Amino acid sequence: MFESYLMPLDEAPDLFADAALMDAADNLLFLSLWGRDTALQEFLARLSLPQDEGGLKSFSLLIDSGENRRTRRKLIQIGDSSVLNHFTGRLRQNILGDIAHLWVFNRLTIEPDLANRRTFVLFKPDEIATESGRQTVHDRIWHVTKAICHLPMLDHWAEPIICMFRSHEWIRDFEGHGMHATLIDLNLSDDVEAVITGLIRQGTLTLAT
Repeated sequence: MFESYLMPLDEAPDLFADAALMDAADNLLFLSLWGRDTALQEFLARLSLPQDEGGLKSFSLLIDSGENRRTRRKLIQIGDSSVLNHFTGRLRQNILGDIAHLWVFNRLTIEPDLANRRTFVLFKPDEIATESGRQTVHDRIWHVTKAICHLPMLDHWAEPIICMFRSHEWIRDFEGHGMHATLIDLNLSDDVEAVITGLIRQGTLTLAT
């Protein structure tokens, strides 16, 4: 079972993250932040400002890792801020004062790029802690794969196609802190078509179940 905890930001000491996800180049994909509304708004503004005006091109999270809870710094790159979006929520006032919640995320995590056939499927670590949860996430990945692929595919093709797409790294997993994701990238449409055609000719993919 995943144990959630708050991770402070070096560059914004009044903010704390309970989830963060990066791609293979450590560019930000998803970030869940808690703090006062003014501090969150300042952080958002710094994401789009140039560095010489106080903008952020990267930031560090203090992450507890391992059984001994050793703290390490994880550098996260902002990357292209134009592909980031955000939502905010506000908690009722409590003993900590007026606390707000900010989600910053790459647009591909909530809306597929159908032109380039790319998207991310987000899921929490707890969702893959059980066999039924892993199956649910697997089914979501397959559903999205079918939706963005330019070729029609039958549901009983799921296992061989996902396995083959993973071998070509068209489907890849990313593990974050409090949030994981699977990238589905079928932009190489000619290659995708060639692989599926090959599986059909080999008899791996059939019309009958």
